[in-house]
Amino acid sequence: MTQPEQDHRRGRILTAASRQAVNGYEAVLMRSVADAAGVSVSSVYHYFPSKDGLLLECLHSWLCEFTASNLPTAGATERHHRLLGTLELLTGQLSSEPRLADAMARAYLSATGAASSRAELVRDRLIQIFTDALRHDQPDLPDHNQQVAALVADVWIANVLAIAQNRTTARDLRQRLEHAVSAIGKNALRQRLRGAALGRL
Repeated sequence: MTQPEQDHRRGRILTAASRQAVNGYEAVLMRSVADAAGVSVSSVYHYFPSKDGLLLECLHSWLCEFTASNLPTAGATERHHRLLGTLELLTGQLSSEPRLADAMARAYLSATGAASSRAELVRDRLIQIFTDALRHDQPDLPDHNQQVAALVADVWIANVLAIAQNRTTARDLRQRLEHAVSAIGKNALRQRLRGAALGRL
């Protein structure tokens, strides 16, 4: 089988899994995914050794599409305004399908073994999305941007499951992240001012 054919088969599996995940984590069964994709169960396991790994690959693919087409493009005038706008888009789109959000978040938080590496890919993609958003506000603070993006990624993914299960709201998540981002921003500003003062000595 050629590489394009393998890529096409793998894509069919991801599409089938994503459609089933709309009905929740428990609705995703490897055999039913195989049937919907028109492949054998062994083929599904060849590409994705576990259900969590399969769902995480679906989430990673979704995040890649989000990165390519859905980021706010308007210039930001307030510190971290673009980051918060990105968070609202991301949260709104995923939480609009609560069972899908539940399935993806559960797969991420329970990932073990081979699925752990896919969870790291998801986290890396989230960090990249948030770092790109922050660059528009503070392009001269790469270390600060990376720290904030990593914090926001961890808080966001942990709260998506709570949102899907109606244990918190997107508004509550935004407020938590606003406080966290503001605190880090103030700390970074203090460090810059301290550095500038020392430089004048």
